[in-house]
Amino acid sequence: MDGRACYFGPDGAELFGWWHAAAPGQRQGVGLLICNPFGFEEVCAHRSLRHFAQAASEAGFPTLRFDHAGCGNSQGSEFDAETHERWLRGVASAIEMLKRSGGVSQVVLLGVRLGATLASLAALHRHDVAGLVAIAPVVRGRGYIRELTMLGQSAAGHEPQAQGPAQELLESAGFLLTRDTADHLGAIDLRKLPAPPAPRVLIVERDDLDGGSEWDAALRAAGVAVRVERWPGYAAMTEDPQRAEVPQQMIAGVLACLREWSQALALPLLAPEAMGRPALRLAVPLDDGAAREVLETPVQVPTGEGCSLFGVLTTPAQGAAAGGPAVLMLNSGAVHHIGPNRLWVRLARQWAARGITVFRLDLSGIGDSPTRAGAQENVVYSSHAMQDVAAALDHLHRVVGAGDCHLVGLCSGAYHALKAAVAGQNVVSSTMINPLTYFWKDGASLGDVKDYELAELTTRYRGKVFTREPWLKLLRGELNARLIAEVAVRRLWSFVAPHLVELARLLRLPLRHDLAGELDQAVQKGIRLRFIFAANAPGFDLLHKQSGRAIDRLLARELASIDFVAGADHTFTRLEARERLVQVLDRLAPALPAPALASPALVQPANATA
Repeated sequence: MDGRACYFGPDGAELFGWWHAAAPGQRQGVGLLICNPFGFEEVCAHRSLRHFAQAASEAGFPTLRFDHAGCGNSQGSEFDAETHERWLRGVASAIEMLKRSGGVSQVVLLGVRLGATLASLAALHRHDVAGLVAIAPVVRGRGYIRELTMLGQSAAGHEPQAQGPAQELLESAGFLLTRDTADHLGAIDLRKLPAPPAPRVLIVERDDLDGGSEWDAALRAAGVAVRVERWPGYAAMTEDPQRAEVPQQMIAGVLACLREWSQALALPLLAPEAMGRPALRLAVPLDDGAAREVLETPVQVPTGEGCSLFGVLTTPAQGAAAGGPAVLMLNSGAVHHIGPNRLWVRLARQWAARGITVFRLDLSGIGDSPTRAGAQENVVYSSHAMQDVAAALDHLHRVVGAGDCHLVGLCSGAYHALKAAVAGQNVVSSTMINPLTYFWKDGASLGDVKDYELAELTTRYRGKVFTREPWLKLLRGELNARLIAEVAVRRLWSFVAPHLVELARLLRLPLRHDLAGELDQAVQKGIRLRFIFAANAPGFDLLHKQSGRAIDRLLARELASIDFVAGADHTFTRLEARERLVQVLDRLAPALPAPALASPALVQPANATA
């Protein structure tokens, strides 16, 4: 069943969650709490865990999934002290929330990777945890920290060496742990727990590795009823978000186990109580040492097709100035509304503290927005994206009362921001970060060869053409001859096409893919175009090739701008690169009218967190 977004937990430590009520007439006496993994694994598994929650609620299990402290939409940041303790307290708060809202006295905890570990630790010495489902649990923290460290090093690339405070952080795939938190996690060994986490434990081992977690023996020795399975699906559900697949067999197996446990317990149903709070009020520190309160509210935007788009609206707590500026942030690929490495959350809260309204949107079929009728889920370049953007902008203008609206997007979000500007949607600027393509054919696959990939593939093949090995592989059918031919033809065409396009423009002939014409069309409607590229990003070369002299002309007339961020990869994975991106985005952020700047609502910074 579709969930409902809410906040819960003590003041100053509120967590964001999705409450999935049990199907009417199906309610079981046990609730299910889903504990997210950490960092990029959570981003990848987000879609699958939503499907877990929906399937469990339809089977009668009231279900809560939530973001850990300092993660996702919850309050806090990765720099907060004692994060490991806050995570455990958060699981405890979520258990209480689930019991009250679900009308149950016993819960089952389902965790993935570090989420399974946190669930195990939080369940110690409790009497209301009937069972634990541990999917690929982190049993030994030292190995997990080593894995995160190696992942962080592999993403470092050619970026400058971290200096100062960054040296006290563990960076892994764009997400951070303080050294204190990493040290505490590294000391964990679930095989040596002082007590079992639950009387029943289902361990779902990884399907991409041989061997097991080596935890089941210790649990059995402690008298726990243990079941170990290796259903397929773990590797697929933790793929990059745009390629991740929902592990249907794993979900079915877990639900069968839950039903078995629930029937054995035969617990009575209790009266459910009111669920969590509808909005979050938090204090965001400002550069001058003070802090300003902002209000964060989950929003459903109707599409007129029987479904709605989900997003999170962040505004100044005292209310945005009537007709004030607003920013609509779009999905980066299939990453949900928190943005790349949670960057959209950070920017939304900081900009709202400065008086700017920010709406972080999930396009239909992405993140927590359902698909439109007849559409597929998790399609990054959706044909419905322009309708989604239009609906969100209408909500900002008509319901929120915003004035000038601005678009921000990275990768596919940059593509949609450009197309919205070309379509003349009601915005005054579009900021496009690292777009990889400027034209997309409906039905195309992310696995198809893209224009920006041609140079890299050509270099790869050209370097081996005079060696013996590739020719032997080609004769044995081990190389994709069709792909090689396609790359060769398209690479040749990429040199010829710009000249033909320029000639067609001079002759005023219609073009199927006319980036120059699209750029002119956008600026003629008064929309300012802002491009931001990581240094050496392929999208920059593609912009110049496909737009010809048009982009230079717009730059000269200051109708468009291009900024570069040094030492960055496509999604600004490293902290230092992300900080440089934030500086650029802050400079490009919409300015506030003078009255809005003159009346800040300041609060004391004590215990403030963004």
